[in-house]
Amino acid sequence: MDNNNDKKGKEEYELEGERREGEELEERGNWTGKLDFLLSCLGYAVGLGNVWRFPYLCFKYGGGAFLVPYFLMLLIIGIPCFLLELSIGQYSSNGPVTVYTHLAPMFKGLGFANFVSNAFVGLYYNMIIAWTIYYLFASFTSHLPWQDCNNDFNDEFCFSITDFKDCVDRRNVTSDLIYINRTCTNDPAVFTSIMSNKAYWYKDKTAKELENGTEIMIDCFYTNSTFCDPNADETMITAPFDIPVKKRKSSSDQYLKKSVLQESKSIEPEDFGTPIWGLTLCLLAAWIIIFLCLIKGIKSSGKVVYFTATFPYVVLVILLIRAVTLPGAGDGVHFYLVPKAEKLLDIQVWEKAAGQIFFSLSVAGGGLITLSSYNKFNNNILRDTMIVCLGNCLTSFTAGFAIFSVLGFMANEIGLNVEDVATDGTGLAFVAYPDLVTRLPLPTLWSILFFLMLFTLGLDSQFAIVETILTGILDFEPRLRGKKVYVVGAVCALGFIIGLPMACPGGGFLLDLLDNYAAVWPYLFIGLMELVIISFVYGYNNYIDDIYEMTSARWIYTVKPLFAGFYCFLSPLVIFIILCISWSQYEPFQKGDYVYPDWANGIGWLIAMVCILSVPFVMVVYLGIQWYNGPRNNTKEEFKDILKESTKSSATWRATAIRANHSTKGNPDFEYVQIGNDVVRQRKTNSGLTGFQNKGMSSTDMTNL
Repeated sequence: MDNNNDKKGKEEYELEGERREGEELEERGNWTGKLDFLLSCLGYAVGLGNVWRFPYLCFKYGGGAFLVPYFLMLLIIGIPCFLLELSIGQYSSNGPVTVYTHLAPMFKGLGFANFVSNAFVGLYYNMIIAWTIYYLFASFTSHLPWQDCNNDFNDEFCFSITDFKDCVDRRNVTSDLIYINRTCTNDPAVFTSIMSNKAYWYKDKTAKELENGTEIMIDCFYTNSTFCDPNADETMITAPFDIPVKKRKSSSDQYLKKSVLQESKSIEPEDFGTPIWGLTLCLLAAWIIIFLCLIKGIKSSGKVVYFTATFPYVVLVILLIRAVTLPGAGDGVHFYLVPKAEKLLDIQVWEKAAGQIFFSLSVAGGGLITLSSYNKFNNNILRDTMIVCLGNCLTSFTAGFAIFSVLGFMANEIGLNVEDVATDGTGLAFVAYPDLVTRLPLPTLWSILFFLMLFTLGLDSQFAIVETILTGILDFEPRLRGKKVYVVGAVCALGFIIGLPMACPGGGFLLDLLDNYAAVWPYLFIGLMELVIISFVYGYNNYIDDIYEMTSARWIYTVKPLFAGFYCFLSPLVIFIILCISWSQYEPFQKGDYVYPDWANGIGWLIAMVCILSVPFVMVVYLGIQWYNGPRNNTKEEFKDILKESTKSSATWRATAIRANHSTKGNPDFEYVQIGNDVVRQRKTNSGLTGFQNKGMSSTDMTNL
């Protein structure tokens, strides 16, 4: 090769790099400050699941013992996967739809999987935000609509703790009073009606364990308000008594199901119904808010998160202080924290802990890649990873104290055990807490604060979800960047229209179906593939060098062998085991006692498999095209060359790194030079770097672009 040509090529390359420096990022946009990105990441990771899902899993799977696998999973899969996604997003300045195309072209199907799964998650997540808007508006009244049982939507099983306590106090004067059918009564006509229909009021189901360890539900009759005797029949009930505890329905529960959602009995088309106007308007408002906050991209959303990411902590601290001072709060905290050591032997506990870490940190959702893609090249992602990961988990842990203090108080008020009032998901956020605020001083204020907190928790997570979709579209078709306002408007309008079925009476069933199938298996699979690509295709050593090039943190080479154990073995193995357990133990999805029909589960499987199977499908198509465009000699060497080229990162992958290197912000230990037709990264001879040699580089320690 002619040295003069080499020199000329190098000079032209350097001049071109200097000319283009910052050009692409200016077009895509950048965070206006480091705190914008950090708060956006924290807001995206800390979402609605921190308020209800973690505390519920903690008490269900061993109390304090659950914290052991939880924090181990944080170390094994949480921090490594979180850092990986921030790293590839910041290094390439590409969103999840295009980043895999440049990282390893044959895996570009991961971008489609990410896009589709995010689209489904964004649909139902914004519906939950619409619920919070509905409740927020409903809270602006001196008398909350779920405060008592005197509403049109309440039925005979509605239970008011205030009226019940008043009835108990009145028994000191009139001993035969009972609380049933929403009233405190000793009317003989009411007693006669109850005794003539004992099965309606006092018959229920209870669990019975068989000799093989399985449980079946059998009939039982309440012989008093707390005990349902499987050996009793209605002849053993000689006098009416209070409505049984397990048949009591709070007004807040009936408000959600009968007034807000107007919940149908199934997901079947004949029961599904038409959109409810109140929920439809709230859904429209939710999408309008998203549109206004994202209309200028990250420059607008980056400022909104200063409020949405910090306000929930203010409310959470206030709720925590108030909650721990409630009567019975100690019982809830005791139930939350006391470890059940035998649970550590249950593989499901470890599975749930790993899953909670995975979804709590929002790993593999594409949002982290999107947010970090707008970073400046030398942002300290190592610091941000530790802050967000630890902050997220400590938020969940702290929220547990507030949640279970409240549940302990409710259990004390109603006369139940804590486990009988603790419910999962929406039950905790839209039933238990609304019920609590009715028994606090200034219930309207507490209700407004709580639902405003839920609204902001959901909003900044939805920012990242929709921004991920937008980034995918704009990175795939850069010509649309000049028309981003119209793109944002189109995405939000389409999201509203497609999301309308979830505003129907059967929408709650559809929402849970999407949550179960669109967000679980696809995200786990995407996370697994990311680890495989980085560790075994792109090269773990290249990955570590990329992190050092961005952060200049030399200690990364000291912990490099330790990190290798996670990235190359433990992290992918744990996620693979979770997927295998989940598929091997699959059962038709159900909501409460309602088992979804086969066709509904089939739709769920279709959604999940479209995301997952798109990766191998696109891989086969891509390799086929490469073969078709080649010499088609069908030799072993040809297939090796095709595979090598299909797993080789493109020049675009390192474009941002090259521009940074030509600026004063580049890492001084690396340089990029033109050699022949390739631009290569190499360490400078005086860099002083130590550690493992990068096997992905040539003998001169270079990496082909």
